[in-house]
Amino acid sequence: MKTTTKRKISGLLALMTALSVLAAGCEKTNEDVSGIPEMTSVSESATEQSLETEAPSETTSETTETTSETSETEETTTVTSEETTAETSETEETSETSAGPEWSETAMSATMYVTEKCYAREKALIGATTISQYYEGDTVEIIALTDTGYYKLAEGGFIHSDYLSDTKPVVTTASPETSPAETSADNSDPDDSSDNGSDNGSGSGSGNSGSSGGTVSGTGNYNVKFTSRYAYKQLNSTEQTFYKNVVEAAMKLDRVVEVPEGLTKDDVIKVYSIVYNSEPQLFWMGGTINAGSVTATISFKTNDASEIASMQAEIDSAASSILSKVNQYSGTVSKLKIIFDSVVLKNDFSKSVEGYNCSIYNGLTGKGNLQCAGYAKTTQYLCDLAGIECCVITGTDANGNSHAWNVVYCENGYYNLDTTWGDPINSFGSDYIQYEFFLVPDAWIHNITHYNVNKLFRSNGSEIKLFNPPSCTKESCNYFAAYNKLYSSKSDAENAMYKAIDDAIAAGKNVAEIRVTDKSIYDELMSNDYFRKFQNYAKDKSSSVKQLSRMSSFTAGVYVVHYDIIYN
Repeated sequence: MKTTTKRKISGLLALMTALSVLAAGCEKTNEDVSGIPEMTSVSESATEQSLETEAPSETTSETTETTSETSETEETTTVTSEETTAETSETEETSETSAGPEWSETAMSATMYVTEKCYAREKALIGATTISQYYEGDTVEIIALTDTGYYKLAEGGFIHSDYLSDTKPVVTTASPETSPAETSADNSDPDDSSDNGSDNGSGSGSGNSGSSGGTVSGTGNYNVKFTSRYAYKQLNSTEQTFYKNVVEAAMKLDRVVEVPEGLTKDDVIKVYSIVYNSEPQLFWMGGTINAGSVTATISFKTNDASEIASMQAEIDSAASSILSKVNQYSGTVSKLKIIFDSVVLKNDFSKSVEGYNCSIYNGLTGKGNLQCAGYAKTTQYLCDLAGIECCVITGTDANGNSHAWNVVYCENGYYNLDTTWGDPINSFGSDYIQYEFFLVPDAWIHNITHYNVNKLFRSNGSEIKLFNPPSCTKESCNYFAAYNKLYSSKSDAENAMYKAIDDAIAAGKNVAEIRVTDKSIYDELMSNDYFRKFQNYAKDKSSSVKQLSRMSSFTAGVYVVHYDIIYN
């Protein structure tokens, strides 16, 4: 995490001639309310974090919702974009004085155009209730502009300025379905392009031309065989053949791939989705496929072999630097922590549609922005190099928004590892890391913060199950157990929390967190009474402490008592 303000996760599936595959991506935007770090839930994959920025008053409290990371996936018949959210946080502010107006408005009159799929909100605030949905190219009448960055619509509701323009966008429509040889070049790459679904790649668009710039000679120091993948082994023999065909075509920079007899269109989408998410070394491969009955046409961000070789050299250099640190440790937990920390600290979110934001190129070089799929793929790539079994998993949050994370094998079994949510949205600086989802069992997150595991939802209403991931049932490698931050009694946990605050202040860090084994202990230490106790303690400890903030709903499933320290 270099610097961040807000995240979104975006995945767009285009179906007509172009059938796009799922690869969850995250992204941040810059919608801050009154300078308070925000994390919102728009309509993407996320959990809800409550970040309360001042100890609750005995008499008054005010709650504002904020957003963190998000993602949403959908198939449409036109190349459109989506507003998404992956990790969602709510920020609860409490103060001892009454709140002023939530926003102010400046009257205006204009006709504007929606630049990407988005939502109108009931209020001009991040995280406010959504009341209607708009699509790229829609026309809206504006009657006011708010000081929170939203336009007020004549028909009611507010849309953020990020999604409106006074210039009508060019909406690209997929051509009628024909055989791959007859289809026009497909330039939609919903998963890598964040919100608007265009496959910009490096900006040249060369990856969508029919010609190839040669054959990729290799993938540097990476030598993992696709046949060893957990996901590959879950496929039947015909699906495995198509998987192999896609990998080989990508290496040859050949956009046309043979479809084995017996595969349906859903099968083709499923397998391509799995390849796209499971083969991180194919960073030049796009997230869109045009499916025919005999052949399919895949997309590339670039098909210039020399450019790919140059990028691979950068990837090798960055990965070697991280692996040199990983290899200093013998334990898998320690190795994974180096990988986790390195990916979090190196990367940042943005809503930009440019670059390789769902790939290991951005994830390892830090030269661009990154979304959730990029976090997960980069984590897998480093795990592969370190000899740690790992796969990318996709899913949604409680609101049906898409997200991506990893399942890894550590010491005694499989665990979930969510690097994206280790890199939250806030204004605390570049060294902020949180460990709520570092090696956790399914029971702590499934249907609590992470839903619809490895299910792909198409716009026609059908559901595709990608593959059944390994069951994660162990707890002993969880971060808080492995690093002696786990407590089973309230008194021990309370004392540990005071020490965590001491340590954070002494180091100038913002995060103070522990884990408890019982929900009743969690609830008590996250209560208003303890909020005030911990905040008063921190302020007495150092005059540089302005206030505390707590994350509640985001951490409730994992019983992590989490307070952030905000300095003057």
